[in-house]
Amino acid sequence: MLGTLVELNYNDDARESADYIINTQAYLKIILHACKYPTRTVNGILLAQKPNENDSSNQITISDVVPLFHNWHTLTPMLEVGLQQIDIYANQNKLNVVGYYHANERIDDNKLPPFGQKIASKILEKFNNAIALVVQNTKLSPEKPEIAIVPYLFKENQWRPDNKAFSQIKDSCSFTLDNVESPKLVSSSIRNKHFEHLYDFDEHLENIELDWLNNTKRQDFNESTYGHMIEIDVE
Repeated sequence: MLGTLVELNYNDDARESADYIINTQAYLKIILHACKYPTRTVNGILLAQKPNENDSSNQITISDVVPLFHNWHTLTPMLEVGLQQIDIYANQNKLNVVGYYHANERIDDNKLPPFGQKIASKILEKFNNAIALVVQNTKLSPEKPEIAIVPYLFKENQWRPDNKAFSQIKDSCSFTLDNVESPKLVSSSIRNKHFEHLYDFDEHLENIELDWLNNTKRQDFNESTYGHMIEIDVE
């Protein structure tokens, strides 16, 4: 159980060099979740496509996320319930649970707190290349689109930020967005208040009709300026 999780005994050698690609839908959902509750701590789970058996590239494509909470940021039984449902959903859709995302309530707080570290460590027990993504609240301005997440990797027995991520400087792991225009597209989505139609597990507990796992109603938005059609899952 997460509530009894002790210090993780993890060998750094177990982590392989990996290339992480974050697609627009996953990035959008993370940012919209943070924007929907700008004065709350929010979090969720990262999902990646299962690789083909013959794929030896060690490329991890984060194709979707599932929003968890905006009311709770402590270890509770409902967290276990939510994680179990996400695990079932991932298996049914041929996805892997590969990490955790977190946005703090304070605009100047860009760190992964102990609560988030425990969830990320729990995922790491099952997936050696698990990561955490922390939203940089100071970079969420729609007027100045930029990448607003920082990855955390488990190194030297603790979770450390990769401040070189999304740069040309490659460390043991690389991070890229699948679409360089994603920050601009997300800024447009924020201005259009698409976050009003994204639901998390907290909201599902209050209204079970809300589909928090895949937010099934699809919202297409066409940014002709950028020449892209992005299909986004929102409810």
